[in-house]
Amino acid sequence: MTARFERALMAATPMVAMATVALGLRVGAGSTVRAAIVYGAPASGAGTGLAWQVVAFDDDHGIREPVSLPDVELVARAGEHEVRWHGPTNEDGAAEALLPVAGPPTHLEVRAGSRVLAEGEVTASPPLARDPPASSWARFSRRDGDVVLDVAVLGQRVATGFPASIWLRATDRVTHGPLAGVAVELEQDSSFIPDEPRVTTDARGWAHVTAMPVGHAVAMVMHATAATGRTGEWAGGLFVSPGAAQLTVAERVAPGQGPVLDIVVPTMRTTAYVEVDDARGRAWAAAVPVKGAAGENPRASVQVPPLAPGLYWALEAGDPTGTSQLGAGSVARPFFVAASDEAALAFGTDREACAAPADPRDAGRAVSICLALAAATPVPRWTALEGFSMHRALDAQKRARGLAIGLGAILLAVVLEGLLLLKAAAASRARLRAAADAEGDDDEGKSRRLVGRGWTVGIALLVAMMGFALMAAFLARVG
Repeated sequence: MTARFERALMAATPMVAMATVALGLRVGAGSTVRAAIVYGAPASGAGTGLAWQVVAFDDDHGIREPVSLPDVELVARAGEHEVRWHGPTNEDGAAEALLPVAGPPTHLEVRAGSRVLAEGEVTASPPLARDPPASSWARFSRRDGDVVLDVAVLGQRVATGFPASIWLRATDRVTHGPLAGVAVELEQDSSFIPDEPRVTTDARGWAHVTAMPVGHAVAMVMHATAATGRTGEWAGGLFVSPGAAQLTVAERVAPGQGPVLDIVVPTMRTTAYVEVDDARGRAWAAAVPVKGAAGENPRASVQVPPLAPGLYWALEAGDPTGTSQLGAGSVARPFFVAASDEAALAFGTDREACAAPADPRDAGRAVSICLALAAATPVPRWTALEGFSMHRALDAQKRARGLAIGLGAILLAVVLEGLLLLKAAAASRARLRAAADAEGDDDEGKSRRLVGRGWTVGIALLVAMMGFALMAAFLARVG
């Protein structure tokens, strides 16, 4: 009975060890993790606080998918001061949170119901170099003649299928002074359709053109003729932002009034990511749902909180990171917050173009020119809080427990299997001696029998240990 029990135990030990290893693998297996990442941005001078972005993901073994959540709570603490923000995340998993705090918080917590998506100390902003603004002037391939022409596009880029506001400037090639009364004729092209084929410069040498860009490569050719007979020519292309929306905002907003942004989207996307920046940072942002009736482009209007006086840029893009890079599909529109046109010109970026005109009645026109030369630059961002690190630590603890269960089971199985094999070998040696004595074998015959049996037992023991070693190696590799 004892021998049969030991043989059954010897056969059952590897199976029990495998079952325990499987249990350990299940205990230590990683599961789908739901966490959030909070992206910080420098504060603006608008007095609105911090406009930070929260993005929620489901992570399944390294594959991240954005998740839409009906209610997310962001709690920010700075010393004894605490502010809370509530809102949903959209189909991209993104939500724009406006935190009414003067400086960066020291601790953040992101929750969705009872589940903690991220929690911890806020990562301080690294040294973030904001790119200098690019040239406000459109690039040209040819510019000839005694009348020098320059082109400035409002927002520095155009959106296909939406009217573009273009300002032309005529100056003298020698004196560089403005030329008034210059007739500028615009060639009509299949990619560029101006409202008026001919415009004339004002006393400051400026003329305005509204044109419809078509396609993704827009060519523009102009011929200038001064009253004295001198001529000039400009040929170049306009910067097209593929898939960009039409974004409109009043050129000047009175202090205490919130700007209104109107968005028209040329595609069937359902969300417009809009934000307002100034020269210092991010003042406000929102993920705005856009809807359209049958046969119409999706559109939306959104109210921005009142801003402090200054120069601002309204930005729009089709994805959560588009405005932070001003890449393809994004659009920018500058505007002033000021009590009057004269006060607005003081915030301009070009001293000459933003100088107050001699005739106060031209101040509104000067504001438009000044805005056309205000080039936007994206506001840099950094990862203020990353919730996956917290969940990775919990997963590491689970893996450690599962690995300990599996390796412990293998170690016990090795010891038990070894003891059973050694005990079986000892019993077998005793039986061999008894059989040899019964058959009358001499000492040499007994020795040969015992050596052969010993080799058999040794090989069996090594095979068993090798199997357990391979199982342990596999478990260590998976863990």
